[in-house]
Amino acid sequence: MNFLNLNKQYQALSYQDRLKQLFEDFDDDRILFTSSFGTTSMALLHLLSKAKPGHPVHFIDTSYHFPETLAYRDILIKHLGLTVVDVQAEVKKNHFTRENQTWKHNQDLCCFINKVEPLDQIKPNYDIWVSGVLGFHSPHRESMNLFEAKDGLTKFHPLLDMSKEDLSLYTKLYELPIHGLLAKGYDSVGCTNCTTKGEGRNGRWYNISKSECGLHDTPMLVKNRMAG
Repeated sequence: MNFLNLNKQYQALSYQDRLKQLFEDFDDDRILFTSSFGTTSMALLHLLSKAKPGHPVHFIDTSYHFPETLAYRDILIKHLGLTVVDVQAEVKKNHFTRENQTWKHNQDLCCFINKVEPLDQIKPNYDIWVSGVLGFHSPHRESMNLFEAKDGLTKFHPLLDMSKEDLSLYTKLYELPIHGLLAKGYDSVGCTNCTTKGEGRNGRWYNISKSECGLHDTPMLVKNRMAG
């Protein structure tokens, strides 16, 4: 896979054309599409509904989501006609994190059990992984490329260079539903145990040396944090 050529080719395309081109260049059945149904999820999901209606969207159900997130997922499913597939941790492992309250003393392990590992189980079925990563969320994300290698897959971030202003404009232009927590001061929403109000991703893992759950980290970053 020539990432240099792919990045150059897709960089010149509009957001909508990037997705259309993706489904022309790669086998539909080998494209994994994920969404957190967070506060910035609506644009990419809307683009998908236009580019490839009915293509499965995988949602990692950690069992710790805010009720507003689950309600937002259901609203977008209806509004955009989405096909959503829930991805969950093994029941006994999820129960362990609940009884152990793992998020209080080892957030990386909790994320690994409830987010990273469940997705890892289905990754071998795919070649391309599409996610809604936005560069303006953090310096780490801003440093990413549209296409890059990740855990044996080709990761694709079609909205990586979309600004906060463009996202807001896109949402208004297409009259897309808004996450219920956005107006309450939650710019970024994850699990209830590790999310507070905050601008950008500042409310995620507040006062903890952590800014990513592991899904979009490099493998070495995750390994180093869990070892430390």
